Amino acid sequence: MRVYEIHDKCEQKLLIIEAVIQNKKNMLYENQQKMKHTVKNNEFLETVRDDYEKYFHYIVQQKEDQIKALKLLNDYLENKNNLSHFNKIDANNEQNKILKEIDDIKRSLDDIVKDTKTLSYKLNI
Repeated sequence: MRVYEIHDKCEQKLLIIEAVIQNKKNMLYENQQKMKHTVKNNEFLETVRDDYEKYFHYIVQQKEDQIKALKLLNDYLENKNNLSHFNKIDANNEQNKILKEIDDIKRSLDDIVKDTKTLSYKLNI
């Protein structure tokens, strides 16, 4: 009879060990599924980040082009020697508008760059 008791105890322990192994397998499978999902999310977020960077660089380039064009107009208006008195006044008014627009664009560009740096810092990029 004693042989059976030992045998039953060993079998119980083996069943417990098998159950623990199965639980570990299930846990590993669940973790693997979570990791696959996380990887997909990360790939998506990387795509979003790349798209944002392209858009950011495009916007910055557009703003810089606007500033160049407005500076070119401003330079043209600077050379107003051959204009009448009223045309000079109009040119000065336009020049002031252009300079204000350049400042507005620069401020907007600074805000975009600042916001992007803040976002990059928060995301640890």
